[in-house]
Amino acid sequence: MNKTLLYLIYFAAYSAILLVIGKSSLRDSDSVGKFFMCDRRLPLWRCVCTFVGTWASAASILSLTGSVYESGLSALMFSVVPWFLGALLMIHVSGKLYATGVTTVPELFRVRYGSKGLQAAFGALLAAVYVLYLVIQIKGFGIVASTLFGIPYSLSILLVYLFILYTSFGGYQSVTRSDVFNLILMIVGLGVLLVIVVARVGSLGGIYSGAAGVTGYAHAGMEYATEAGDLLRPFGQGDFAPLMSISMFFGWGLGLAVNPQYAVRILASRDARSARRMIWVSLALLAGIYFTLSSIGLGMRVLIPTVNETLSTDEIFTYILNNDLYSEWSGFLLFAIIGACVSTANSQLLLIASSCSCDIVGALWPRPLKESTLVNLSRGAVMAGGTLSLLLALSPPASLLTYGGDVWGVFSVTLLAPVFGTLLWESTTRTGVCAALGAGLLALAVFYPLYYGGLLPVHPALPGTLISAGALWLGSVLSRKKEAEV
Repeated sequence: MNKTLLYLIYFAAYSAILLVIGKSSLRDSDSVGKFFMCDRRLPLWRCVCTFVGTWASAASILSLTGSVYESGLSALMFSVVPWFLGALLMIHVSGKLYATGVTTVPELFRVRYGSKGLQAAFGALLAAVYVLYLVIQIKGFGIVASTLFGIPYSLSILLVYLFILYTSFGGYQSVTRSDVFNLILMIVGLGVLLVIVVARVGSLGGIYSGAAGVTGYAHAGMEYATEAGDLLRPFGQGDFAPLMSISMFFGWGLGLAVNPQYAVRILASRDARSARRMIWVSLALLAGIYFTLSSIGLGMRVLIPTVNETLSTDEIFTYILNNDLYSEWSGFLLFAIIGACVSTANSQLLLIASSCSCDIVGALWPRPLKESTLVNLSRGAVMAGGTLSLLLALSPPASLLTYGGDVWGVFSVTLLAPVFGTLLWESTTRTGVCAALGAGLLALAVFYPLYYGGLLPVHPALPGTLISAGALWLGSVLSRKKEAEV
């Protein structure tokens, strides 16, 4: 069958399923509780699917696999290891977070300190960060759609715009249902691809023994060549050098630990025990997914040691899948990647919506708003956030993996100390939280330009997070007595 025709059939089938999911969920989201959390009634298996579906994004499938192809297992030390360490910290606070009963993370500061201003400030911060991070999913979708249909990137990203808006309009019910479908698609697709790669190499062990002997440039755009054994070393060159990889824990790792997109899944669980079980089961499933992705990346490098094209890291996976490893399964596999992009994107649009409607407008409006009004505001925020991210994605970052760590680092610097301090340290005060936020924003303004200018040898989230935590402690200590008297 003609390749383009096959891809169009997959596209029609995928679109039809998402349309059904989105339409069936609209009537189930007529209140704030239903729209953002399904009234905390989801079974564990759906909670796991939406947790994993949100986690495994374009950065995981496209950028991580492409990085493993280029640089080997050192990409795991830069990203996957910090992610899992951050998840362990998340488990540590999951019970206390669930006990607060809040709907959004910024609401935590109004409940604890009686400050609508703090809720609105953190709501604005979250909305801005997710607009930036949503660019990752839009770029990932655009890369795949360009490969599928041979259309320009700027045109292909319009397709994801329609998908993510439609699945987000139905609220958390629609998001979780589409996450179930997309996760099944991804697991089956990656499993099939691993079988194909293993069959062509000869064995699973042959992938790793073969990778040890690979030398040369991964593709025409690489700045450095691979030497024998490099692909299996824990650290590499450039972004994957030891100091940068270790300090990335403060970007990817701590950013994930306090990331609201996972905190919401904790809050939406039936109870605190289910929330903890969701994270543990999800990590076990994700471990299998990342083993599969890393094996595929190394296997591709063993089979095709050098791609005779100038490619970005994020383009390698789809290029090889559509050319050197093309089969009738390729369309299915490429739409599995699209599913991962959609699953993460619609979750982040929902967070933009809650930040704008509940945390900014809802907190600052002089009188309580009707639930129907908040839901309509949320859908408007979905449209506005998606549009802004789409415009930013017209000039996307070079590497989704490093860009994602930088964006998550903003959460580490500005949100980690306030959230963990509020949940774990009874002496934390409103002044301390304000000091942490202010110091964090100042640290971002100072350290990120130094980092991008090549003047900072570690990730800027490392000094920024330490400064923010110090400001929280100092501000709380100095204001403890005064605020206790109020």
